[in-house]
Amino acid sequence: MSEATPPAAPRSPAGTATRRRKRQVRWGRRLRRFGLAWQNALEIARAGRLTAPYGHPFALVHEDRVYKLRRYDHAPGGGVDAGVAPVAAPLLLVPPLMVASEVYDIAPDVSAVALLKRQGVDVWMVDFGAPEREEGGMDRTLDDHVRAVSDAIDRVHAATGRDVHLCGYSQGGMFCYQAAAFRRSRGLASVITYGSPVDLHRTLPRFSDRVTERIASGLRTALAWPLEQIEGLPGVFTSTGFKLLSARKEAQALVDFVRKLHDRQALEKREAKRLFLAGEGFVAWPGPAFRKFFEDMIVANRMSAGGFVIDGQTVSLADIDVPVLYFVGDRDEMGRPAAVRGIRRAAPAVDVMYEVPLRAGHFGLVVGSTAQTVSWPTAVAWMRWREGTGPVPALANDVRALPIEPVPSVAEADADADEDLDDLDPEEVDSAFGELSFDVALAQDVVGKTARALWERLADWSDDLGGYVDNLRWQLPRLTRLRDLTDDTLISPGRTLADQAAAIPERTFFLWRGRAFTFAEANRRVDAIVRGLVAVGLRPGQRVGVLMHSRPSHLSLVTALSRLGAVAVLLSPATPDDQLGRCLELGEVEVLIADPEGCPRARAAFAGKLLAIGGVGEPSLIAPGPRVIPPGVIDLEDIDPTAVSLPSWYRANPGRARDLAMLFVSSGVHEPPRAVRITNRRWAFSALGAAAAATLTGSDTVYNCLPLHHPAGTLVATGSALVAGTRLALASSFDPTTFWTEVRRYGATVVFYAGEMCRSLVDAPSTVGEQNNPVRLFAGSGLRADTWRRLVDRFGPVAVLELYASTEASAVLANAAGRKIGAVGRPLPGSAELALAAWDFGAGDFVRDAGGRLVRARLDEPGMLVARLDAGGGARRAKPGADIAHIDPRRLLADAFAPGDTWFVTGDFLRVDEDGDYWFVGRRGDMFPTPAGPIAATRVEDALYQAAAVRQCVAFAETGDAGAQVAAAVVLSDSGPAALTALADAIAALPPSARPHRLYVVDDVPMTDGYRPLRQATAERAAEVAQQVLRWDDAALTLRAAAASA
Repeated sequence: MSEATPPAAPRSPAGTATRRRKRQVRWGRRLRRFGLAWQNALEIARAGRLTAPYGHPFALVHEDRVYKLRRYDHAPGGGVDAGVAPVAAPLLLVPPLMVASEVYDIAPDVSAVALLKRQGVDVWMVDFGAPEREEGGMDRTLDDHVRAVSDAIDRVHAATGRDVHLCGYSQGGMFCYQAAAFRRSRGLASVITYGSPVDLHRTLPRFSDRVTERIASGLRTALAWPLEQIEGLPGVFTSTGFKLLSARKEAQALVDFVRKLHDRQALEKREAKRLFLAGEGFVAWPGPAFRKFFEDMIVANRMSAGGFVIDGQTVSLADIDVPVLYFVGDRDEMGRPAAVRGIRRAAPAVDVMYEVPLRAGHFGLVVGSTAQTVSWPTAVAWMRWREGTGPVPALANDVRALPIEPVPSVAEADADADEDLDDLDPEEVDSAFGELSFDVALAQDVVGKTARALWERLADWSDDLGGYVDNLRWQLPRLTRLRDLTDDTLISPGRTLADQAAAIPERTFFLWRGRAFTFAEANRRVDAIVRGLVAVGLRPGQRVGVLMHSRPSHLSLVTALSRLGAVAVLLSPATPDDQLGRCLELGEVEVLIADPEGCPRARAAFAGKLLAIGGVGEPSLIAPGPRVIPPGVIDLEDIDPTAVSLPSWYRANPGRARDLAMLFVSSGVHEPPRAVRITNRRWAFSALGAAAAATLTGSDTVYNCLPLHHPAGTLVATGSALVAGTRLALASSFDPTTFWTEVRRYGATVVFYAGEMCRSLVDAPSTVGEQNNPVRLFAGSGLRADTWRRLVDRFGPVAVLELYASTEASAVLANAAGRKIGAVGRPLPGSAELALAAWDFGAGDFVRDAGGRLVRARLDEPGMLVARLDAGGGARRAKPGADIAHIDPRRLLADAFAPGDTWFVTGDFLRVDEDGDYWFVGRRGDMFPTPAGPIAATRVEDALYQAAAVRQCVAFAETGDAGAQVAAAVVLSDSGPAALTALADAIAALPPSARPHRLYVVDDVPMTDGYRPLRQATAERAAEVAQQVLRWDDAALTLRAAAASA
């Protein structure tokens, strides 16, 4: 039985009175707090603030329409802290767009300016003001802001006589990088940035660059019209963005503000920060600046890739060579760590680069307790170290020397809700709110882990899905245009440029020696040339020779001839004087146009009308000196296009698919010159086909270092960029020593190659930053399997697109997947019907059946590639139609497989495997008869290239006492015993009949303009120029020294 509960003791009167007094005191305190809170709230509602605005004193040094230049003084009664020596070099602060310059000077306790001044720093600032409140402010471009920073650097340097430490936060740091690159680091001591993203495609974690680009491109397409209509983005947009990215802290701040509404002193202490984040600290983003930022920095990611255009000049962060210090916040949602660390890859020339990882969000990097105790003191220590008056900052990691410890992920940082160094208010919140924080953090952890799992799953299939999207968006429309071409379709280079200029006039078309030209500018230049051509009497249909080096005027002239309806006859400037006349005859040239460098040679070889173009405002491509035009030559640059009236017969861009567009005449160096005729249909097929196969987008930059007088340079590289609306970077020539410098300067993402061009690239010495390059694709024809592997291994991750295209007709193959190294792939959709006809190598003719028809080659059997030209190729095949009229009749085969059909004989042997993939075997003239059967020169050469010492080689047939035998000329990087042993092993791997009986060691191998070896020329001179002759000993399977006549 339980005990009874004792009765409660009666309350004493004294205890009751005490409790009553305590309640009265608590209610009295609450009423007083409420009254004070009400009073403070009314004052804030009426005046907007409780205190006078704060600002560190400064002098206004310069002012123009874009920015004001401030130089900060010491605060009244303040100065440099005791015992602190002044820093000699000045510091120039750059604010981001949409955030007021007061971000560096919000309040006395969190002012970066005040701290820096106390530490002896000479502080200057670029103040962009509030664009929405200034005349013309909303019309500012991104170029205006970068030029303003560059101008400020000049002014600070002139005033102080010292190099400048350039410092920026968020996009202000991006301006610092851009201005430093724009100036080639002139006048700078270092660059310091806080949360400044460089590789913006890393903003979406786990997605590849291509997928991120697709997402951004989709947004660009969706937002294109509204972005064009708005004057700019209001400041409230950024303010809201900051709040959404830190919603929990925003809620904390609101609760804390209400709790302390009665405490005027606490409110005054935090007022400046509250007002700044509430909206006073955010200004508008001018529309033109935002559109270019979105297009170039987000969609095209040109901060990382390079090639962004400032003031008409191409700029790359690879041009920065001064020390860099960057700060990265593990909680930064606007400048994610991976995006900020993109500077490592984008600026390979920077030898001194340090990183400071912080437990902070985007705002906390520059404002708050962490900024005051870590960020800004570290920057001062950095400046002292660079001057030699202090050690390396303790928290700075040398990213060029040692691997950096991984910074915790954003999710991990968010999960640790109790540690909040990023908070603007260092005081702890009360226990009740702490419990709320814990619950929110727990929910975030659960939701975050689920979201991350879904995100990873999404990333797994995003690449595959993106490939299908690319096919639908880029490839399908281009291939559809090819299939829909008829003889009367209006299509030509001139018309395509006009269409692009109407659709995307301000987008950059081509880049040349660091300068950028838009589609509209290129189109105006072409129109001006057309008026000049008309003025000197040119008419549609005339054949006009073009003897020029690769330069913008070459591109403009050929396009102008297309617009006029004339036929461009493209001649190589390397054509020998004794062959130039023959080349002009082959092209049936009526009028000849040359650049200033070629005019003297042209005048000596051609008695007809000679015109000059190009060379105005650009250095000579051959030798330095003034631009000189010989007497008797009409200078098109002297003709004022505005003074020329176009005649009534003129019709712009009259070219139809069936019309002859241009001729390519080979140089005649070592081999007789020959002419290849190209119709507008053939041009369109090369251009659209290459653009589709390479999946070119408006964000790509094509690097064309192939000669414009070569079919690959004009039809494939230039043509694909033109039809795709892609930027085209023109190089005057290919040079392995400057290749990667130019690739980075232009931000090239696609490189077109030909023949053995890439071999010299992989054989070249290593250069700074060659692996961290923006190239995503090498595309072209003639890449051997060994070079392919070395290219990917050395410069990867890059893809390779190997193509095969007959110069005439429309036989095009593409190894789009790139999985079979060395294969030329499968027929491009829309291509002419292709077949491999069986070949009798002994008789040197086609194999025919009893009825005289061609027989198709078996699987893996070399056969002659033929392309169908009649309309029987199927409804979904290209129909060359009238193109037949422009093809050499000797290369046409009628009634080949069936009565009435017509096929074009390419002259190339290929084989097809069981998967339907084609493999190039060799040209008809490159097949050598041996007792064991024909051997392709390419097979011998591929075997020789397995020896590391072989830099170049050419196989050919020699006739001696033993009959026809295989020989080869080789260029060796090493002729030592070990290298020769490896070379012998490579030869021994060949069948006995394919082993070269003699190797001629030479200094070089003559090449065509398309980087293909000249086989006949090499064979004729090998014995004469050989430094050494090696004889193959088949019994010993080794190489032995021999005389050339042995």
